[in-house]
Amino acid sequence: MDDTPPKLLIFTLFCFSLLSLHSGSIGVHGEKNQQQQQQQHHHHHHAHRHLFSFKPSKLFVFGDSYADTGNIPKSLSNSWKLPYGITFPGKPAGRFSDGRVSTDYLAKFIGVKSPIPYRWMKFAANRIEYGMNYAYGGTGVMDTLVPLPNMTTQIDLFQQTINQKVYSPAHIQCSVALVSVAGNDYSAYLARNGTTQVSN
Repeated sequence: MDDTPPKLLIFTLFCFSLLSLHSGSIGVHGEKNQQQQQQQHHHHHHAHRHLFSFKPSKLFVFGDSYADTGNIPKSLSNSWKLPYGITFPGKPAGRFSDGRVSTDYLAKFIGVKSPIPYRWMKFAANRIEYGMNYAYGGTGVMDTLVPLPNMTTQIDLFQQTINQKVYSPAHIQCSVALVSVAGNDYSAYLARNGTTQVSN
């Protein structure tokens, strides 16, 4: 009998599905002739109708390093140091990748710019029109080994921006949410010898 926990199996299937969706929209090594590019472009516009009954204008993001685009301060994270960011945007910018993260790919797919990290809201108010990114690298649904906002706190921050009328109910109705939760909860669980409690 397989000893794989059901949640891990479901997560693995979800990741495989997402990877299949992503690889199908990108192609093999980007080598396409002009006709194939036109067909993909035509298909891309129709994909919105298959996934959503509306054209999303905003993206709200919750999760971990697979989605974080710069919420952790430079003094606390290596994501602001090389080699992160060397292929996109060309220098370290707070992403835990040498290039794009899932937020960037989904934003491009739905036709909006990557949403601004929550931490930058006051410094780049002109970018809030595309939504907001509440994801923090190293976090999870529960408290992890990283003392940053977990999923509950990220949702609370989202609720605060709604209460502050940064976004209206109409904005929310034409938005999409990305939730990215990987292995940080499992890592914390194992590091705490099989408990979810933080030791004193």
